[in-house]
Amino acid sequence: MTARRPLLPLWLALLLPVLPGCVMFERAPAELACDPALAGRWLPLPGADAEKMPLGAGDYAEIDAQCQVSLVEHGNASRSKFRALGFELDGQRYLALGQDDMRDLFEDNRPAEGKARLPATSVLLLKYRISDDVLEVSLPRASHALESIRQGDRSVREADTMVYLVEGDAAALRQRLAGDPGLFDPFDPASRNPRLRRAGTEAAP
Repeated sequence: MTARRPLLPLWLALLLPVLPGCVMFERAPAELACDPALAGRWLPLPGADAEKMPLGAGDYAEIDAQCQVSLVEHGNASRSKFRALGFELDGQRYLALGQDDMRDLFEDNRPAEGKARLPATSVLLLKYRISDDVLEVSLPRASHALESIRQGDRSVREADTMVYLVEGDAAALRQRLAGDPGLFDPFDPASRNPRLRRAGTEAAP
C-alpha cells in the first residue's frame, strides 16, 4: 500500500488552483518591521489578477498602524486578519508572511499534523511598491524556482507538490534576493500583478 502524502495547508490548497505553484523561503532574510506607508484602506483595482489575492469587487483591506491587516468581504461583517511585517533590501520592499499569518489569512484552523513538509520558520515573501497611492504586489515565480531545480541548484527543492522551498540562512537569502531579478514577477502597470489603490475617507462604507 502506498503511504498517503501529507495534506497541504488550506491556504496552499486555495492558492495552487490559480497559481503555477507556491514559493516559500526557509526563513525571513532580515529583521521584520512594520512599514507605516501601508497604513490605510486599500481597494482592489480593476484589471489586476484578483485570483492571486483574496480580494474581489467590493472587498477591501484595512491596515492599521501596527500592520495588522483586516480583509473585509463586501456585505460580510466577518474579517480575516493577519500581520504583515516586512523589510527593505537595496531599495526594494518585501512582506514576509509566516505560516501563522497564512493560516489566519485563510482561516486554516486544522492541527499542524499532516501539513506540508515546510520548516516552522518558512515564510512567503511578497515584493511590493507604493506609487501614487497604488500598491502593487509581486509574487515569487514558481516557474523560476522549478527551473533553478532543473539546473541543479541545491538551495531550491520541491517541499511538496508544486510547493518550492528556497533554503539558506538569512545572509544567503538576502544575497539571492539582490542577485536574482527573475525570482519575482516584474512590476509593470500592464501586468496582472495584484494592485490596490488607497481609498480616501469618503470611500469608507
